[in-house]
Amino acid sequence: MMSKPNQREGSDGKKRVLDIALSLILLGTVGFTCYYVAADSSRINQSTTYVQNTDTTDPTDETDENQVIFQNEEHQNSDVYNGPLMLVNNKFMFQGSEEDITSLYEVKLEADSHSFSVRDAELLVRQTVAEKLVKMFDDFFDVTYDDNILVLSGYRSKAQQKKLYDEDLAATGNSFSERVAKPGHSEHQTGYCVDLSLIGGEDYDGSGIYQWIDEHCFRYGFVLRYPKEKTVITEIQYEPWHYRYVGVPHAYYMKTNRFCLEEYMAKLKEYPYDGEHLRITNFDGKIYEVYYVVMDAAYDTTMVPVPAGLSYEVSGNNSDGFIVTVDTGEMGELPTEMPTTEATTTETTTTTETTTTTTETTTDETTTAAETTTAAKETKATATATEKTADPVEETGTTAPQTETTTVAPAE
Repeated sequence: MMSKPNQREGSDGKKRVLDIALSLILLGTVGFTCYYVAADSSRINQSTTYVQNTDTTDPTDETDENQVIFQNEEHQNSDVYNGPLMLVNNKFMFQGSEEDITSLYEVKLEADSHSFSVRDAELLVRQTVAEKLVKMFDDFFDVTYDDNILVLSGYRSKAQQKKLYDEDLAATGNSFSERVAKPGHSEHQTGYCVDLSLIGGEDYDGSGIYQWIDEHCFRYGFVLRYPKEKTVITEIQYEPWHYRYVGVPHAYYMKTNRFCLEEYMAKLKEYPYDGEHLRITNFDGKIYEVYYVVMDAAYDTTMVPVPAGLSYEVSGNNSDGFIVTVDTGEMGELPTEMPTTEATTTETTTTTETTTTTTETTTDETTTAAETTTAAKETKATATATEKTADPVEETGTTAPQTETTTVAPAE
């Protein structure tokens, strides 16, 4: 005779199966939640001078005050095309935002500055650029008592650049321009650069008392964008009048190491977030830490690790990643010497062969520049009559010549 199964035993078996199933579901949910949180705010151990806070169990640890926690900050991938460190040249087209563009004349007026002149009230630059220019030219005037600097060009839209490009093609009959940058590839569209001239009708070449600008512009975040010795890299002829804002401490580091922007952007890729970071002691002794974060092309956004509790800035490089600049709050020794511009002459006289080659290149560049600045001098002469009034440092507003066609330098 077959015995009937015990009903209590059957019921207990079903209950055990149910309990096991519920436990597995609970464990899976907890595991997923922990993974998500960890992925969203990961603290990556790296070879950096920062001590990573990997153990927060003891808030009384003596090293806590020196520890830095990194947390993820979400950035749109389109932000790669914005920021003062963006590289725009013949290879990389400008694709960023054109917001935060303001009238340099208005900023100058608000600051009650009388140390320089602006072409007209329509000359636009980034707000930060305008403020730093006013500060730099005011300091220059305090040292030299010279107020002849004229800011001749700033922001230029893609449409304006195309107009200049087409006009140059029509004038030369060429199928491409060697003097005007292609539409979309001019730094002027970024709003981070300016071209300088002089009220007296002379071309600005950075010589004489104006060498002060070259030797001190890094203090305000500016660099000479197209140095004479970097023409092969920049693919732009020497432009002593063209200054680009990159910010602090980058301008000082570039000046000290004699990097053009192309070289500096390549250098920064050697310092990824998960590797050694670049430490820069600025001219004022402040220590900054800089690292590169590659854009996550698989998504629309990138998680950029940034330090909690410290000041930092994030800039795109206009191609494939972000540059994070951290003010560590630390102070180092002040530099004993400031960078100068004397190395260029020394380098060109090393050997007879080198000197000859350099002379030929310089002659070609000078000839090309001379062909494009004759009309520019006439424009500046007119500007002298309209801007150099009873008060030599006050502009006449929109009455100054507004055409930039004759002042565009070769290849830019």
